[in-house]
Order: sequence, then structure tokens, then C-alpha cells
Amino acid sequence: MTKVLKKVSNPKLPVNVKVFQDHLELGLDCFDLNWFDFRPHICENDEYGIGILFSQLDNTHGDSLSAEHSLIVSNEGLHLADKKILPFTNEQPPTKMAMLVLSAMVLKQPLKFKCYDCD
Repeated sequence: MTKVLKKVSNPKLPVNVKVFQDHLELGLDCFDLNWFDFRPHICENDEYGIGILFSQLDNTHGDSLSAEHSLIVSNEGLHLADKKILPFTNEQPPTKMAMLVLSAMVLKQPLKFKCYDCD
């Protein structure tokens, strides 16, 4: 994996991923938090393509907790550690999903999702 470039408009990233990252990075900056403290990396999946992997907890929480609370953003949506996905839709576009994740990161309360239809 490679670190996400400091340039937000990375040409490798799909549109939804770019929009999500732009909004999340701007929101973190508003709270004086550094996007790179959350270990963003570009990743690639055979099924979902290129995306971004990052932790919802900053690097002060250690490797184990950071990994446990990681998310992947692909052009399809948010991929959770337990292989569930919250898809991007008209009702939950990348902009709204970025604000949801931003609130979890600022509050240091990582999102955990339960799908009663899936479990």
C-alpha cells in the first residue's frame, strides 16, 4: 500500500472516493486534526477497485486499535472491518457519509454498524 498523496485531487481515485476524502479532510482541518494522523493509504480490491483505507482513530491509539477501527472507502461506499458495506446512494451520498465518519473521528467514538438483516 502507498500513503495517500498530500494532493487531495489524486487522479487515481474514483469520483466518490475523491468527494468523500475532500469533505473528510476539510472537516478534520476545521477541528485542527491532521488527515495523515489517521493513516490514510490507497488500496485496491479486485471487486471494488481503488479506494482509501484509513483508521477512525488517530495514530496515538496504537496499531491494534487503529487497525480494528479502520474503514475502506471505494466508489461503491464504506467498507467495514466485518466485510459489511454501507453503499453510497442518492439518500446517503459521499458528502453525508463523510460527515458521519467525521463526527465519529472527532468524538473518538468509532462507528460500529449493526445490520439486523445480515446478522
